[in-house]
Amino acid sequence: MARNVLVIVVDTLRTEHLGCYGNPRDTSPAVDALAADGMRFLNVVAQSSWTVPSTATILTSLYATEHGAEVLGDVRNLDGVSPYQLHSDVETLADILDREGLATGLFSANPFLYGRFKRGFNTAVVHRDPANTLSDAIIAWLSGLGEERFFAHIQYMDLHQPIDPPQPFFDIFEVDAGGERGDAHVNWRFPDAKGLGGPEFERYRAHKLALYDGALRYIDTEIARVLDHLRGSGRLADTAVLVTSDHGEEFWDHAHFGAKLGGDPRGVYGIGHGHSMFQELLSVPLVLWGPGVPGGLEVPGRVGLLDVAPTVLELLDVPTPATMRGRSLLDPGAGTDPQAIYHAASPAYGPDSAAVLQGDWKYIWRSDGVELLYDLATDPGEQHDLAAARPDRLAALRALFEHHRERYVRTGESQPMVYDETMEEQLRALGYVQ
Repeated sequence: MARNVLVIVVDTLRTEHLGCYGNPRDTSPAVDALAADGMRFLNVVAQSSWTVPSTATILTSLYATEHGAEVLGDVRNLDGVSPYQLHSDVETLADILDREGLATGLFSANPFLYGRFKRGFNTAVVHRDPANTLSDAIIAWLSGLGEERFFAHIQYMDLHQPIDPPQPFFDIFEVDAGGERGDAHVNWRFPDAKGLGGPEFERYRAHKLALYDGALRYIDTEIARVLDHLRGSGRLADTAVLVTSDHGEEFWDHAHFGAKLGGDPRGVYGIGHGHSMFQELLSVPLVLWGPGVPGGLEVPGRVGLLDVAPTVLELLDVPTPATMRGRSLLDPGAGTDPQAIYHAASPAYGPDSAAVLQGDWKYIWRSDGVELLYDLATDPGEQHDLAAARPDRLAALRALFEHHRERYVRTGESQPMVYDETMEEQLRALGYVQ
């Protein structure tokens, strides 16, 4: 098995923008190489559509309703309302591995990963920095460890708005719809909502996608730099690497439908994340590579971010606590049950909402009375709601949702996050605070 584990979370990464998941652009040669020599999971569900509850799930293998790190309320608006911290009695991967004697490091460019998220990490660098600065901190930490075993959680943030990768990555990919690359990359909102679908909008969207892919190539270059450091120090051979994301990103996939449903107190539809339970936000990549990992294997069945923590523990030969809800991705049965049930919940904006996925079917519940049903086999883009046409299937998945809501409830206490001036400034730059 592995002596060390590196978990790399590329914040706001939409699955199909990685080369190994079908992007024709050369966005991710380093991650693609890991996927070619390791395991690539084709159907991974995030347990929330935004960072705080989803990353907490990665570190605890618990649902948001259990670990407590989320925004509360029937209608949610993260602007001006801080999310809650992890419950004080919730044990994280860092707690467990610190107790096992490993050096534990958290390196996050997402300022939300502070407070309770830091507990158990011997070293915690949490600051909104570009990928190269974050990699510098990781490499400096690794250089000081000697032969000590380690677990590191890295969270790159450069795909989150405002997207502004440095040269040459700003211009590395052409804008598919033509037009010059402009400076309208700070805010994702298209100025004329009625013009969505027109040629001006298509150029605008293509510009954003080119920037997004350029930023991904920038992050991938920094991942390669960290891996090269481990290789040069002779430590890569005994280090397992897991690459994933906390959630995806919407590029106006459901803009008109979202506006029709309404409910977002910001009046923002079709862009960003944290506002819906559609697949563009819940589908995330997952690549696993290293000692103890089968090579060149694709896993088509559904798994979840709940499974990350048990996988890390198995890689390090540490027992998995019975409280964890996921299972190791190294388990031969992982992703093989076609009727396995996966849940997602805890939005940052709009009506409280949740999703249930079983087989080809997906159910979405909202606290404002909206229920949606999709057959992902025939409608992977979730464009045709079948709630009225399939009341039997709707009722069955609604029952699964209600059972889950009754069973997985928080038992501890948590406190709201308290922003200091620096953190509030960083969150404002990311669009979370106005």
